[in-house]
Formats: sequence, C-alpha cells, structure tokens
Amino acid sequence: MARPIGPTRTGAEEEAAGVVVGARGPAYPFAPKSNRWLEAGQFWSVPLSDGRFACGRVLDVPREADLHVPVGTKIFLAGLLNWVGGAPPTEDAIAGAALVAQGFAHIKTITTTGGQVLGQRALEADGITPALWRSHEAGGVVLVYEGARRLRPASAADRDLPVMGTWGYSVISVLAEKQFGGRS
Repeated sequence: MARPIGPTRTGAEEEAAGVVVGARGPAYPFAPKSNRWLEAGQFWSVPLSDGRFACGRVLDVPREADLHVPVGTKIFLAGLLNWVGGAPPTEDAIAGAALVAQGFAHIKTITTTGGQVLGQRALEADGITPALWRSHEAGGVVLVYEGARRLRPASAADRDLPVMGTWGYSVISVLAEKQFGGRS
C-alpha cells in the first residue's frame, strides 16, 4: 500500500492556504501575476490620500490579437467606479456604482494601488458595459469598439467617441483623487 508523500492538508488548511479544490482560479483576495485569472467584474481597492477608498473594476481581458487592442499576459481593461468608502470595497458596497473612467492597464495597476483583487460582482448586475471608443483619429478605417470587442467601422455619428488610451500604473489613483476630492 502506497503512502502519501509529504503532509496532507485538511479542507480547512487548504482553504487557509488559498487552495480551492475543483474551483477555477485562486481564492479571493489574490495578487495577480498575470491576467490569466482576471475576469470581468472583479474589483480592487484604490486607496485615497485622505484614508478613504475608491474602487477599480476589471471590465474586460483582451485575449485575441487585434491591431487596435493591446493584448498580452499582463494587460486588461480597467475601470474606475463612482464609489468611495471608508473601508475597502465589497461586493455589496459597490452594488449599483456606475463606471466613470476606463483604460487599458497593466496588472501593476492593481498591485501598486490596492494590491489585490478582492472579489467579483457581475458587471451586468450594476448595468455596467465598457464604454464605446474609437481606434484612432483618422487615416484608414476608423473602428468602434466596446471594451476589447470590435463592433463596426466608425460613422460620422461616432466622431465624439474618445480614442482609447493605455493607463500608467497610477493613473487610476490620480483619476480617483480628482473624482473624490482627496488630498493630492
């Protein structure tokens, strides 16, 4: 009869270690090392200079190559919610909070601000869809996207849509400070 190699863990020990048998992805909270386990709706805290917290959300994770959408193992579409609180965000606390800004970001946007993905709440539950944006200003076919999904060629009616940018690691913190009036 073969004996197990090394110590075995009880279910409680596995849970404490962040191991969830049969579940997809890591247990919350977790600090992402790539976008592999990022999914739309996940959220993290964005500490403000006055001690309060804002909330970042994962809006989309581009996985298919596209000329106008950055794709890589560390890139995702980040969003800032119209939410501020005295404690880090929770699934219940952010219910109904609207999206105020979005941009493609590196996972360090999470790890250098809030540090960890705290949980997940379906974007649909809050009526959130990534905002529409244009691929570029002019020259060639200008395209309209929703999140990382290409929708159609742009028309004259789309000329006021923004051109999507890529955020630096701390852009979400700067936007949150401006939105919520924290000290700079």
